[in-house]
Amino acid sequence: MLNQEIKAQALLAYHHTKSDRLEFTVHPVIEAANKGTFTLGAGRAFSEEDKENLIDIMLNVDSEVEFIDLRILVKSRQMLVWYNPPQRTAISFKTSDFSGNIETLIPGLIFIATPGKLRCYSYKGKSRPTPDTKLYWAPLGNMYESGSFCTGNCVTPKDNSIASIPAWERFVLECTNTHTGNVQVLKSASSFKQIVEFYQALSSSETKSFPARELVPMPSKKDHQTLRDALRNGGTEA
Repeated sequence: MLNQEIKAQALLAYHHTKSDRLEFTVHPVIEAANKGTFTLGAGRAFSEEDKENLIDIMLNVDSEVEFIDLRILVKSRQMLVWYNPPQRTAISFKTSDFSGNIETLIPGLIFIATPGKLRCYSYKGKSRPTPDTKLYWAPLGNMYESGSFCTGNCVTPKDNSIASIPAWERFVLECTNTHTGNVQVLKSASSFKQIVEFYQALSSSETKSFPARELVPMPSKKDHQTLRDALRNGGTEA
């Protein structure tokens, strides 16, 4: 109920029947001369900030400032995309013959997070990826055809906020690799045991970078699936 202790604003929508354009004005709701009645005050155009605030209210999310990580490629309400350049890191593996971490080189990785779900791909080179960057399987275990991972008993983030990036990366890089999923992620390794052997050999070699020739292209109906394709098709074949 409206009263002197409650401030209210009204939102009026204007639909242009020919252009199909939708515009809004905001009006204060003010008390009229007759007690217990109210009327609309002068309106103002609905601003971009108003639209953002309305969406936050409807989605029940807080409107807060987030500092942008330089690795971020795309940020929207439904998607967060970022990358890691090639690095040396410890990858955990478990087979019937081996269980432990292997300190090894890995290629650059591109992460695509949507609420509650992550896809991960690899790419060649060290530069910041672009929409036309060609994608390859992330050369890791536990992977499905869509580029997502078997979560097992891992606890994964439920959102795609910037603050969720460290947790998503821990899920990909620190969870134990136990199987191959249903894809071949390295050209020279057709089994999970061979993947482990590949990284053991790479770890003990004097190689300074991950051998890009080993990366397997993401399947595509065209020449090669790109980052633009992956974003447009949501993980299905481009």
